Amino acid sequence: MNWSVWRTARVVASIFVLMTAAYYLVVAFDNITNPVNPNASNWPFVQGVLSGDGVPADSGFEWRFIDATWFQVISYIGIIAGETITGILLLIGGILGLRRSSTCPRWGRAQKWTFAGGTTGLLVFFFGFITVGGNWFIMYLNSKWNGMAPAFQNSVMTALMMIFVIGVLIGGHMAPEHERREE
Repeated sequence: MNWSVWRTARVVASIFVLMTAAYYLVVAFDNITNPVNPNASNWPFVQGVLSGDGVPADSGFEWRFIDATWFQVISYIGIIAGETITGILLLIGGILGLRRSSTCPRWGRAQKWTFAGGTTGLLVFFFGFITVGGNWFIMYLNSKWNGMAPAFQNSVMTALMMIFVIGVLIGGHMAPEHERREE
């Protein structure tokens, strides 16, 4: 069995993908199993951000806030669905990455799952939390429900995972080992 530096890098990248998958799945699990705990769930957080609870009354953004429970519930379910889908896609990408680590082309084909999962994760945290929650619902001004730091952390973690996978994929394709047949 040939264990080149690039095969090792593919295994390491796949493990990084699996760790990121585990994070998303644990977050989704916590949100599903403990929805009313303000310290362990996004439900009170989503309600607070969407309703503007904690934003200064004279902010001028009051017209953006949504108190409709049905909208808050749909938003919360959407977040959980996004976290769950991200975790599952990354889990598939990580497992297939480990199983197909022997050659760069086989490993690369498995990474479509990683890219789909990473993109979904960025949709949840970068677009959903930072763009929509942070800037449309003015979460950055919210004294009670400011989740900008965790959203940024999750976005960076996801982006770094994808960048690492892309780097290993490009490096593996450019490496001399790619030109010869694997044993």
